[in-house]
Amino acid sequence: MSDQSMTVAVTGATGFVGHHVVRELLAHGHSVRALVRTPGKATEAFKDAPNRDKLTLVQAETVSEDSASRLVEGADACVNSIGIIREQQGQRFDFLHVRVPELLTKACRSHGVDRFVQISALGADPDGRAEYQKTKYAGEKAVRRSGIDWTIFRPSMVLGEGGEFGGMMAQWARGKSQPWLFMPYFTRRADGQWSLIPDETADPIIAPISVHDLAKAVRLALGNDETVGEIYNAVGSEAVSWPEMLRAARDATPGAKQNIQPGGIPAPAAALAAMKMKFFGMGSMLPFDAGMASMGAEDSTASLEKFEAHFGFVPGSYQGALREAVAGV
Repeated sequence: MSDQSMTVAVTGATGFVGHHVVRELLAHGHSVRALVRTPGKATEAFKDAPNRDKLTLVQAETVSEDSASRLVEGADACVNSIGIIREQQGQRFDFLHVRVPELLTKACRSHGVDRFVQISALGADPDGRAEYQKTKYAGEKAVRRSGIDWTIFRPSMVLGEGGEFGGMMAQWARGKSQPWLFMPYFTRRADGQWSLIPDETADPIIAPISVHDLAKAVRLALGNDETVGEIYNAVGSEAVSWPEMLRAARDATPGAKQNIQPGGIPAPAAALAAMKMKFFGMGSMLPFDAGMASMGAEDSTASLEKFEAHFGFVPGSYQGALREAVAGV
């Protein structure tokens, strides 16, 4: 394994995961070319980053043939951390999850950049119930057929400072965000059936990973030929049920209301409600869409055997990352 200095192009550089990847790379002496929409925002975000002089900002409103080319020119490798959990105006799964990897790998081939790391998702599945899962898988497929030396990470929930979901949990714990009276999560029927008919339910299990551990693995992958052509599950070392995690988030949140408890919502009913709201043009009124409801009811755990063997460390427990996620929000 080598940690020789290189120049790495990073997309989604001011996003949650991308921000930490950039800092990890800079801290270990790599130069970074970061694609950003607003240079002023990025300058502020990275003003205290280690080796700040090794960071170059490449401005673009979106990823295009031109911006992808400008980003990877002169780079040795590219890390794509762009992704969304929910579609919004101007942000579509098919473009961000599929077209962006296509544009980036094409630009890499044109400029002789032969190393690519794609940050995907643990639930990537061509047959998934959610469009998020299908497009994440399609993005992986685009990377795999690119002809470039690639590595793909499939993280579970990622926790740490600056994460959107950590902020959401903190607001639930304080009773300042809908549903205001409890901390929601999605349940599934214990028999595994996707049905609106009431029956015994099961709480999904999740193994969140610290954003620091994910960023470290991305950095290590760039210097490790053993990771070329490999897909890694990226989860934390401790699995926990959703209500257990939400209670831990409440207990770690400053100003939380201790009487607020987790409350399970049957995923099929939640998904149906979200679809109806979307049909009537009111989907944004809910803090989730149909895909989030269906995915939220699935377990999000995996074996770390290959991860540990190739990277030489085991990601830590979710607890420290969870405290970091809700602190100061």
